[in-house]
Amino acid sequence: MMGKDCMEIVLDGRIPHKPPHWELAFQIEEEMFGMIPDAIAEADKAAFELDVLHRLVDELGWGAVGGGYDPESVGRTKKALGHKALVAAYEGNGVFWMPSGNNMMDFVVRLYEHQDDLHAEAREKCDKAKQFFKEATDAGADFFVLTYDFGFNDGPFVSPEQFRDLVTPYLTELVQTVHGLGRKAILHSDGCIKQILDQLYSTGLDGYQSVDPQGHMDIKEVRKQYPDWILMGNVACNMLQDTNEEKIRESVRYCMTHGGMGKPYIFSTSNCIFKGMPPESYRIMLDEYHRIADIGGQIP
Repeated sequence: MMGKDCMEIVLDGRIPHKPPHWELAFQIEEEMFGMIPDAIAEADKAAFELDVLHRLVDELGWGAVGGGYDPESVGRTKKALGHKALVAAYEGNGVFWMPSGNNMMDFVVRLYEHQDDLHAEAREKCDKAKQFFKEATDAGADFFVLTYDFGFNDGPFVSPEQFRDLVTPYLTELVQTVHGLGRKAILHSDGCIKQILDQLYSTGLDGYQSVDPQGHMDIKEVRKQYPDWILMGNVACNMLQDTNEEKIRESVRYCMTHGGMGKPYIFSTSNCIFKGMPPESYRIMLDEYHRIADIGGQIP
């Protein structure tokens, strides 16, 4: 069974024989494959990116690939790889999430002094995202990843009460739009979102990616609270920065135990395969994943 098949089973609400593997981004093309992105002319970058995705599917068994944030890129990726991997479209501006450092003070002032203006902007953001979902679906998107970082390492970017007012209603509309198009919506959020996890689940989101251990998110506890939710991630990225084989394998075992085998889970890091990650760390991570999957989930 291909990784694509396992992804389809998970997104359909069923349990495959093993969790599929996929990452939101892959930034070590040179270290892993000897492919140097900086050496590629601008006109050739799209073809280069597709070549990388082909290798990720063919050599590493990815069940899905990221199609990008615009319908044109989604369509191009679907045409090239749709026969062997699901294609995710990314949306990153449909609701308010953590402001950049340059905009933080302005956002806080507006949050307390200009709430009507914020809601007007939230409506505009939501409506634009809805239109994108329709266009990306027409272009071939199989499902959507909503890339909204809602959490700092110790808590959400606004209080749960403010989140309930400013984010949850609009996010619910977005999820309903995605479902109306016959697609699924997975949230990506780093950070600690324990205090708003119930609200996120209530929107109808089909899954949650990151489950960030550096943000004190424990996949065991999230799985206990929401046994039917598609979870993705939680292999600690900080463990992958340094090639400590036993710690990496331990992190993989924890995720596969509680994520995991026999559950609605997509195996991945707690963020992505980031620039600077030693390729050996990723290889160890994959080796432990396959070892567990191949023995039917019996984790020592």
